[in-house]
Amino acid sequence: MKRLISVALVALFLASGLAFAGQKGKICVATKEKRSEAAVSELAAQAPYFLIFDEKGQLVETIDNPFKGKNEAGKLMLGFLVEKGVTAIIGRDYCGDIIGMLKNKGITAYNFEGSAAEAAAKVAEGQVPEALKENALVANHKAAVANHAARKVEIIAVAANGETPEASVSALALGARFFLIFNKAGKLIDKLANPAKSAENPGIAIADLLASHGTSLVVAEGFGTKFIEYMNGKGIKAFSFKGSAGEAIKVVLQSK
Repeated sequence: MKRLISVALVALFLASGLAFAGQKGKICVATKEKRSEAAVSELAAQAPYFLIFDEKGQLVETIDNPFKGKNEAGKLMLGFLVEKGVTAIIGRDYCGDIIGMLKNKGITAYNFEGSAAEAAAKVAEGQVPEALKENALVANHKAAVANHAARKVEIIAVAANGETPEASVSALALGARFFLIFNKAGKLIDKLANPAKSAENPGIAIADLLASHGTSLVVAEGFGTKFIEYMNGKGIKAFSFKGSAGEAIKVVLQSK
């Protein structure tokens, strides 16, 4: 008798678990193209399109994302998803605290790599685990690291005593008259006057200025310890060289 009761309880538990796993409400898949075979987009809120599926995984609507390219697109799409009756959203990554915000609106976020139709079908069947905030943070960190590695020496700033490549490299980075900005091909694309004379904290001011121009490497004969710390905080490296700015660029590009 006890065995029969135990078996019945297990069966009831499994049945309730399967019912709980089933999707209730519409599924929104962020995609790169306007078709069910399209790949799931990297960032859900910035995807070109939203494909809406019913709770059985059948496509019912395709929508051009009205929030693509906008600041805080994730927050903007919350009300939109609620109006559409969406209770599940599928993307490959989520920025910031958007996963928690979605959950507060009764919407579960999922990570999936594959087609929109496959993603919707698997979520409808309860076969995809919920996305966690940590998943998004790790993915964002990996993307940031990859992006930084890809542009290691994309933009080079040379602390110089003049405005041309023939000018000598400054003995001290903070004492330079100009910062000559070169691209990864070694072409001079900009020249910045050194704001150190009027700045309260020249190291921070110059590091901010160079970072705003996408600088990843600064060339000078010498660097102060504090300035190197400020640059490191901005992802900028130091390169010591004595000679002309043009010669410095050649050496940097050859040593890449």
